[in-house]
Amino acid sequence: KQYYKNIGEEFSNKKYFKHLFNYALATSDRFISKANPEIYNFINQNRNELLSELKNGSILLSNHFGGWATASNYFKDDNIKINIVMNEAMIKNASEFEQVINKKNDKNVNIIDLSKGDIATSISIGNALLNNESVALMGDRAINKKHLHKISFFEKDAHFNKNPFLIAYKTKKPIIALFVVLKEKKTYEMIFERIDINTNKKENEAVEEAMQRYVKLLEKTLKEHPLQWFNFYDFWEDKWN
Repeated sequence: KQYYKNIGEEFSNKKYFKHLFNYALATSDRFISKANPEIYNFINQNRNELLSELKNGSILLSNHFGGWATASNYFKDDNIKINIVMNEAMIKNASEFEQVINKKNDKNVNIIDLSKGDIATSISIGNALLNNESVALMGDRAINKKHLHKISFFEKDAHFNKNPFLIAYKTKKPIIALFVVLKEKKTYEMIFERIDINTNKKENEAVEEAMQRYVKLLEKTLKEHPLQWFNFYDFWEDKWN
């Protein structure tokens, strides 16, 4: 209810159940797509442009939106290496289940485990980008408190993950904001936009500017597809003070 109120959309029981249904569908697709990736269809008008960006090493900025967990299948067989930054311990059971049902070795995906510590994580991210591999991080949630940055979101302060933007600034790599929109059964549309961070400006100013652009993209996407955002908590709650 708080989510729909803050984005200016009417809330109803029908929307509530449809929202949860979309989440269940996206979660199911995450696992089914590992076993049978060939039954999924991904729509993108600029596929070659997106693949070119990722082959040259980019910060792939994802979100808890739509089919984000199924998106790795889109990059299979394209000689692209994507390093997903996440806390492996938190998703241990899900990862083990994926390994059991995965018929093909996911050579294009590597996990960078946050639980191994900041130094190990930073080294892994740096090495991946130096090798022109892409690194995927979540923009709409941060695990570490020090990476949180307050910014206006639908005209109300909320916290976002500034770490992808800091990495982009320090490595001079572009950010590719990606939204994987559920269109119909087993069909997702890949919508992306490049965000170049201005390294001629001071770090704080450049990061703030890039984050504002990302948040505007997220707002636009949620207005168009409000039933596909899966952060099920009060995103605007100021619980970090």
